[in-house]
Amino acid sequence: MKLSFMKKTIGVGAAAALLGLCRLAALAEDAKPDALAKAKAAEAKRVALCAKLAPAVGAFFQKATVGKGGGSGVVIDPRGYAVTNFHVAGAEHDLFVGLNDGRLYKARSLGIDPGGDIALVKLEGKPRFDFVTMGVSADVRIGDRCLATGNPFLLATDFQPTVTEGIVSGVHRFKDGGGATDLVYGDCLQINASINPGNSGGPLFDEAGRWIGINGLGGFRGDRPRINVGVGYAASVDQIKNFLEDLRSGQQCEHGTMNATVRDLDDEFDPTRKLVKIDAIDGTSVGWKAGLRLGDVVIEWNGVPVKSQNHFLTLISRLPVGQRVRLAIDRRREDATIGGKHNYDRVTVGMRLRGIPSGPEEGQWVPDPDLIAQEKRATLEAVRNGTLPLLPVATGFEMSGTRKDASGKEVSFRYFQKGPRARIELGGSVSATNGAKAWRKVGDGAAEDLPAAEADILEGTARALDAVLKEGGEADLTELNFTGGDTIDGRRCTRLETRDKSGRRRKLYFDVATGVLAGIATPAGEKKLDDGSTETQWVEERWTLDAASRSPRRIERVDDKTGDFVSLDTASPPSGHAIDDSLFERGGDK
Repeated sequence: MKLSFMKKTIGVGAAAALLGLCRLAALAEDAKPDALAKAKAAEAKRVALCAKLAPAVGAFFQKATVGKGGGSGVVIDPRGYAVTNFHVAGAEHDLFVGLNDGRLYKARSLGIDPGGDIALVKLEGKPRFDFVTMGVSADVRIGDRCLATGNPFLLATDFQPTVTEGIVSGVHRFKDGGGATDLVYGDCLQINASINPGNSGGPLFDEAGRWIGINGLGGFRGDRPRINVGVGYAASVDQIKNFLEDLRSGQQCEHGTMNATVRDLDDEFDPTRKLVKIDAIDGTSVGWKAGLRLGDVVIEWNGVPVKSQNHFLTLISRLPVGQRVRLAIDRRREDATIGGKHNYDRVTVGMRLRGIPSGPEEGQWVPDPDLIAQEKRATLEAVRNGTLPLLPVATGFEMSGTRKDASGKEVSFRYFQKGPRARIELGGSVSATNGAKAWRKVGDGAAEDLPAAEADILEGTARALDAVLKEGGEADLTELNFTGGDTIDGRRCTRLETRDKSGRRRKLYFDVATGVLAGIATPAGEKKLDDGSTETQWVEERWTLDAASRSPRRIERVDDKTGDFVSLDTASPPSGHAIDDSLFERGGDK
């Protein structure tokens, strides 16, 4: 009886299992068309993306090597700006770029970054070029799919780029070029997409087609040096962004340094902790002068927590010379003990980075003066188009709000400007200039000449802003130079430097994306250094814009070198209206 029951049970189970398998098979058959459709749709999307990107990817040649050897590159702006590797372009001024329309275009080098292996060139021959969309390499993750494009081995005589696909194998790598080169890929992406000789300078894209890097270094077999082993490196687009304005101004760029090194070391008071410590520092360096000392523990770099020595190297190596940085450090206390809870004091230091020379010897790279003049004109046009709608200097504008100084004291302010004329009302005080003479109102209401130092600040800023923003304003200055870029309140900015006919200097910063004024730096006296020399101290105004109106809502003043707080204006949006000239004349406020 039991055996018969078991046979029946097994028979029923087998039938059910068979029925289940049949159903699964039927489901699988039903799913096949859907899966195939999805695969075909993904394939079509990828093919369309490659076709969309191809017109902006070029084969790059030096004048003497056209058709014989070269590299790759990518157009990043419709005006013809393109990026390639420095080891492709070299210090040559005249280049040729083949695009996938089969044509060879003339190009001229604008600026070079030998240490980062980047060069910026400008193509000629068309009013508008196809270009790629700039991505954010900080958003790239290990495992993300990527596309590497270029012209390896000069395979495409019609300049149709080769495309290889892979994944991002690593992010924020610090890769020293080594060998006979001083190239350092300080914040690079590691990929397994195949790159070969000729791919150098070509773009790396994410799967959405956004430009995220420039391919430059590859891993190759020792016995067959033209065979890729599946390891490649691309300079990150985030690092390249930091240098674009310097490159556009014709510079031979340098990467920044504190002249100090760090190491991952054990905490002598807590063996479970690893610390990133300053283990060597030059006693004449900017780091030392800013207050860094041997044994200091680096906690943050520009607000970013520092995780390791390698992380620190990626953070500093992607910044250009002159960039301001602020470090939060822990310094060992004299009364530190093993297991103690308060062994370190938190200290903040700030400095502008010095440069690491690399590339051609001094004098070997000289930018094309005609090309740089064109860039200055284009920059002036962009900043006038961006700023004048918000600050109509010619007809006049007014700003008002409150100012808070370092002690926390607040006073009301009103600022008026019309052309080179300006007036500031701060609390109960009034200072003004009619463009030729500056004055102030004293306690009894009488007017007197404004002291020279204060007059220089008021008049110099008004004159610089007026001259830069009006057509033909260069004639009011002895110098007006496009000197590259900087970062103001986290934004990439173009920098213009001026000197008026009274010798007063200013640095004006404009948002790269919008052309809107982002900051002004003003000399604030001379400081005597330890070696007996003096240097000019600057105060930088950082303009924070309202997201909707793009109008300045906060103007923060900081020490230009250290970033230490000076004062803060909280303002209502500027009001553009006709301002009576009498407001700037002595006694005109009565």
